[in-house]
Amino acid sequence: MNAEAPHLFFDYVDPLSYLIEREISGLLPELGIAPLRRVPVELRPPPEPMVDPEGEDWQERWSASRALAEVRRIHFRDPVVVPWTRKAHELVLHAESQGLGSGAHRAIFDAFLLEGRDIGRVDVLVEIARGLGLDPTEAKAVLDVDRYSDEVSALGDRARALGIDAPPALAFGNATLKGFHNRDALRTFLCSR
Repeated sequence: MNAEAPHLFFDYVDPLSYLIEREISGLLPELGIAPLRRVPVELRPPPEPMVDPEGEDWQERWSASRALAEVRRIHFRDPVVVPWTRKAHELVLHAESQGLGSGAHRAIFDAFLLEGRDIGRVDVLVEIARGLGLDPTEAKAVLDVDRYSDEVSALGDRARALGIDAPPALAFGNATLKGFHNRDALRTFLCSR
């Protein structure tokens, strides 16, 4: 197995990030490549304004994502709000410290894209934490005091230092692949490293 792990730069409100992760998940074991390492890159970090769900850029991304999702029999729910995701990323880092990072990662993606929930709200994230078996009081405290905020920021800075300014992107070896790519293109990229 290739000991080096590919890095996926993603955000929870980005439907293309969700789709590329699904494309690559089954491919890595097949190719004998170490499991994916996820690196959060906020689509719109504060203090930038939140994404306008009626804005042209979002509508183009959403429309392209919806078409790709439907081919894969995935049904996205139209968001009422596209929130900042710093707190969602913080919850996943907290869940990782408890051995529940993968479950939290999937639950947050599903909550926003499949259920249409506002993952920018602490009460929604605490409910997700409870569903994972995390102590909800501790999860709320962690989110209230921004325990992992600096780490989320540092991971975003790392991405920007690599020239990644928007999700999704995949880095493997010394190469980077930006945007959504299907399984065949991902296979080619991963096998050429």
